[in-house]
Amino acid sequence: MILPVLLSVLLQVGAAPTAEAQFQPLKRDDDFACTADGRWCVGLLEGVAGDDTAVRPVVRAGGSALPGATGAVSYGQESHQPWNGLMSLADGGFLAGVDVGSSAMYSGGGGQASTVALYRLDAAGDAMGGPVLTVPVMSSVLIRACFGEKDMEQRAGACHDEYSFEGKLTAAPNAGSGVMPTLIYATTATAFPRGVSRSKDSLENPPLKPADLVATRDPTCSFERRFTFDAATGVYQPDRPLPDCSDYTVP
Repeated sequence: MILPVLLSVLLQVGAAPTAEAQFQPLKRDDDFACTADGRWCVGLLEGVAGDDTAVRPVVRAGGSALPGATGAVSYGQESHQPWNGLMSLADGGFLAGVDVGSSAMYSGGGGQASTVALYRLDAAGDAMGGPVLTVPVMSSVLIRACFGEKDMEQRAGACHDEYSFEGKLTAAPNAGSGVMPTLIYATTATAFPRGVSRSKDSLENPPLKPADLVATRDPTCSFERRFTFDAATGVYQPDRPLPDCSDYTVP
């Protein structure tokens, strides 16, 4: 009876699930972004392949020096900081990102947005090339819609069109046995009030009613895609094309 019992135990051990790949949240620690336990910190380095304006992440053990690195970089209306997630890869490397923010001002309105540029880093914590995935992760846009009392009446007092977008990037369950995990990108886009569009003058719409003063979900730009790494191109590819959501993602 010993051998069957031993064999059963070995099979159970062999079938035990391994830890799934996942992004660890980062928090600001002085100038850099670090894991909650302080084991790893992410900073930014400027200049890649002769391009002095390029910004890439660098990962070091918590408490280690980050020579030449910074926690934030700005170019005009564009800002860069470490993205708020970090993933350890099976080969000892990492997935780390740069959060690229942009903003714009309008007459009576404005907008801000951020995009994550995700990089593959080697076991030393240095980028192995350009971004492997770039996707929008946040935007908020307000556009003035009232220019007089008549407009205020037609708009039922809602004098701004508001557009919002949120994108979340996570590792897929059972993300695969390779070094580069499968990623899930899920988005939600909304517009307020009901029926507005950046491609059309909202004052051309019928007068608003109280029932129209709600944020509505855009079914085209609220979607989910599964990204897998393509070794031939060195970047992630979606399982289906992404829709054009620039009305939401561009300030």
